[in-house]
Amino acid sequence: MPRPRPQDVLFAILGLVLGVLLAFDIRVVVLALVGAFACGAIYVFAGMMPDRTESFWHRIFISGFLAIVLSSLVLILPGTFGLKGPHPDLQKTVVVIAGLIPLAAIGFEIIRTPRVIQGILRCFGYR
Repeated sequence: MPRPRPQDVLFAILGLVLGVLLAFDIRVVVLALVGAFACGAIYVFAGMMPDRTESFWHRIFISGFLAIVLSSLVLILPGTFGLKGPHPDLQKTVVVIAGLIPLAAIGFEIIRTPRVIQGILRCFGYR
């Protein structure tokens, strides 16, 4: 059985503490801990990014999955922090940002792959 990495243990501990603080409705501490949780998440996500040596489709899958997780957080956080009532402008902005994150991840993997860029340029008539 694989051993968890230190950042995985930190992520789990922060998640449990955040859950307990939410249960006791301690808002200021929750906000501070969400910031720490976000920093831990960035550290974990950075460790999960695929190497350039892996196959293109494997990299697209992993990057797309991580982007969807991040998009889910973008969709959840405004409601968590007390966005009440209909705010159509803010709702549209949140949905657009959440939708652009996976597209940016896929675009990043395409740009990172010279073979794919050459194929796209060939389709448009550039050699």
